[in-house]
Amino acid sequence: MKVQQTINNISKGKVAPVYVALGTENYLQDKFKDYLLSLIPEEQQEFNIGRYDMESVNLSVALNDAMSLPFFGDYRLVVIERPYFLTGSRQKNSLDHDLDSFLKYLKHPESSTILFIMAPYPKLDERKKITKQLRKTAEFVECTPLKEREVRVFLSTYLQKKGYQLKPAALELLLERTGAELTTIMNELPKLLLATNDTKVISKDDVTGLVARSFEQNVFDLVDLVLGRKVKEALAMYQELLLQKEEPIKINAILEGQFRLMLQAMILREHGYDQGSIAKQLKAHPYRVKLALRKNRQFKRGDLQIAYTGLVHVEEKMKSSSIDPELLFQFFLLNFSQHRSIA
Repeated sequence: MKVQQTINNISKGKVAPVYVALGTENYLQDKFKDYLLSLIPEEQQEFNIGRYDMESVNLSVALNDAMSLPFFGDYRLVVIERPYFLTGSRQKNSLDHDLDSFLKYLKHPESSTILFIMAPYPKLDERKKITKQLRKTAEFVECTPLKEREVRVFLSTYLQKKGYQLKPAALELLLERTGAELTTIMNELPKLLLATNDTKVISKDDVTGLVARSFEQNVFDLVDLVLGRKVKEALAMYQELLLQKEEPIKINAILEGQFRLMLQAMILREHGYDQGSIAKQLKAHPYRVKLALRKNRQFKRGDLQIAYTGLVHVEEKMKSSSIDPELLFQFFLLNFSQHRSIA
């Protein structure tokens, strides 16, 4: 169930004993958490709210709290954060959590407790008994990343309620600089709202001046310079990234990943896949796929293949030799600039 739909149900008195917010969109996770916190009167929060990080606190402590009656109030809210034991991943120095007791609690949850499980993961391990029981007992709240179209609608509605207008060119630039990620957008928005408080109109210039270019976007631009064989400009941007304390191996890895994405997207498009299917097949953010497909119209498949192979070679040298990483990138750039693809 969507976050807003769940909030609407709770406001009508339909309160579930257990909620699981599943997904990697932090803004939606926090929005639902803040709503649940607001259900507890401020004067009761010190006594009736408990928060427990499963990477540092044993589950039994949270369960003891959940089984306690609220102190002079209708509800006790118990928040369980980072429940890694619901996933298939293993944690170093993980705690020995009592999952059997948790299983018993889920079969008979306290009616006066709202147990809120924040699971910032793409998915849970559905093979586990505890997950199967959660599916029976809990109400799951969708906190998955929104599609670009959904982000546009969300942002438009949000700003309209606040009485602001976002110019079309400003919207496009904001999406570009944030990768169309809702959490990043909502983190940047307060600066834009404050700066345009008088006019209530957000322009492209406002976004340009206040929303910083991300590291990934700078690397994305570096891709264009490499493929355009603009050696001088590409070296200047590479130097700028180094001055920003970015590690050469990280720059190379992001570059390599971007060329891989562009190449894979091009191949899948040639086989008849549409943008949505490509994103699903590659498990990539739809907006990244959209930008990759847009850029692919400008470049040849052969160039992408040679650039990707060259960067893989650079990575191997970075890890296995003592050659200066910056020099390795310069060699790669010079070699690629002299090559002319016919594919």
